[in-house]
Amino acid sequence: MKSIVLFSLFLVSPIQAQTTAMELRHNNGDQLTIQRLANGELWGSLFLTDTMTASFASNELIVVQVDSFKPLKLTQGFRSCGAPAPKPQQVVYQFEQQANDDWAFSGQQANKPDVLKLLGWDAASYDQLLADRRPEVVDFPLDQGEALTLQLSNAGQISFRYVTTTGEQRETVFHLAPHRHILEQLLP
Repeated sequence: MKSIVLFSLFLVSPIQAQTTAMELRHNNGDQLTIQRLANGELWGSLFLTDTMTASFASNELIVVQVDSFKPLKLTQGFRSCGAPAPKPQQVVYQFEQQANDDWAFSGQQANKPDVLKLLGWDAASYDQLLADRRPEVVDFPLDQGEALTLQLSNAGQISFRYVTTTGEQRETVFHLAPHRHILEQLLP
């Protein structure tokens, strides 16, 4: 069972109070926040907050997907001028090979469908979104009119796939449908 914690911050106004932040926690310790800053910008953040000592692998991409929409690769794009250039980031796929290969009678390997394309995990199926990454946090903008922001307005769930520094491949899914009323207040 996933534990979910929600909170709302309110701007005090004699006319109306407005929600400025939302926080969801997954039972694995990961946390998703969506917040509107004082300057009006809207940002999402994924925190690796479990009891492990692992952090995001710096050269592996974090992939975010809303429902069955096209996945987005969160690429390092926001960085201070004095910081060194990062290693190129990549998405790694791990799959097991069958113990006995199926061979055609001609001695050539039988043609098999591209499993990664069937699953929608091939590199050509991704869009990119610039993000800010630190060892345990990734921040990504939710700009008005952008695909991710539009998808979130009616989202059932959002998932994050990533690799930790210990080499563990993870996927964390946050269910958004029960909290749609809060998202409607936050999203432009």
